[in-house]
Amino acid sequence: MLGKGYQEVRLVLQVTIKPHRTYLRASAGPQKLFVMLKMLPSLEAARARPQVNLAVIIDTSGSMREPAPGANFQAIPTEPFTVDGKTYTATFEGSTKLDVAMEAARRLIDSPNLQPDDIVSLIQFDDGSQVVARGRAGQDRATLSDGIQRLTRFSGGTQMAKGLRNAEQVLREEDNAARKVLLLTDGRTIDETECRSAAGALAELRAPVVALGVGEEYNEDLLSEICSITLGRPHDLRDVTVLPEIFETELGSTANQVVSDVQLTARTVRDVRLVSAMRAFPSLSDLDTSREPLMLGNIEAGDHTVFILEMDLPERPPLRARLAQLGITYWVPAQQYRGEVTPQDLIVEFTDDESLASQVDSEVMGYVQQRNVDNLVRQATEQAKQNPEQASKTLQLARSMTQRLGNHGMTVALGKAEEELKSQGTISGGTVKTIKLGSRTQTMKVGGPDETPQDLPSEEEIRRLTGA
Repeated sequence: MLGKGYQEVRLVLQVTIKPHRTYLRASAGPQKLFVMLKMLPSLEAARARPQVNLAVIIDTSGSMREPAPGANFQAIPTEPFTVDGKTYTATFEGSTKLDVAMEAARRLIDSPNLQPDDIVSLIQFDDGSQVVARGRAGQDRATLSDGIQRLTRFSGGTQMAKGLRNAEQVLREEDNAARKVLLLTDGRTIDETECRSAAGALAELRAPVVALGVGEEYNEDLLSEICSITLGRPHDLRDVTVLPEIFETELGSTANQVVSDVQLTARTVRDVRLVSAMRAFPSLSDLDTSREPLMLGNIEAGDHTVFILEMDLPERPPLRARLAQLGITYWVPAQQYRGEVTPQDLIVEFTDDESLASQVDSEVMGYVQQRNVDNLVRQATEQAKQNPEQASKTLQLARSMTQRLGNHGMTVALGKAEEELKSQGTISGGTVKTIKLGSRTQTMKVGGPDETPQDLPSEEEIRRLTGA
């Protein structure tokens, strides 16, 4: 029997539930269990493209007039002068960060992937914030284009929460649309607490924030937290000229958000506890396990979205045991359909057979290890402040794990961090941003048992090797 407001069950969301062990050691004390939830919209749901409702938030503070990283420019020495509290000793010819952001916004509203009824809102922020343009991609394109040009009129400090709050207001309309926020900033905001609150409000609207940090000054931890709260993803832009490509990619992923507001209810049996949960692919985000039901966010068509649940289990004698019942509900915006996946029992067997208890599902553990890489990166960046030698060991372990997982981009980035530690005794601010955000955004899809590394370290080995 479906609850009030639900329609009859039909195949909209395919869900695979798999623990990392189906056999656990009996009478062996408390144990961990990692459970993978792998979700894929059905072909029927994938064909139902939702209306898109995008909010593009662009930092217009004074520092956005500085040269764009990766763009060609020529410095021209001058007498020292001050703008918005910062002193400069040169002017330059070439593209500024704001120039590149404006061009990316122009290309976005001209994208053939925007449908005429899709909505775009352009929002600026410095120490104030305005919605400079809002309209439909078809009939209001000229209005949107004029709004982009007006971005040059703004300047000031950095109060990002004001921009996020304006995004919340414009996204409240069109409830059946797929929402997303594209946030670009190059500085440290002075209203971090308000930013977290605004992120919570956007999460309630099912509006993931894609946060794009430019340069050396922005707070990567805050951007990462905002993205986790909203189940978005952060990017560190070492080369801001790739911004138009990222905007286009995010537009495509928004149009693919064919299933939204996915919620998980996990009813565990006595003494079984849900400790943590994360989205592991296509990017890593921590989930708030204090909420019930657990909010899983949006599911895109075209590939699986993977979540990992971590459970603490009490000691059990040899027996077959049901640990939890997992129920999933969801919303299909384009069809205005709310449904549920038939609840499934999570069952394992406690056994005295050591050979059975030693069997581990390598696909599940491949995703768990990507969370471990993220944890190791964060440990290493903190250790580097006081104990570079230990930080180097932690980075080596993280890099070896990315090699075995086939994550070449992160292997290269972690190798650069190791080299900086050896040569300078520290990790540069830019490299810290790259590896911390990269470990969240550059997660890898894990294949079947034959494609997944078998020799990755256990949780206990990781703690021993890193001194954690």
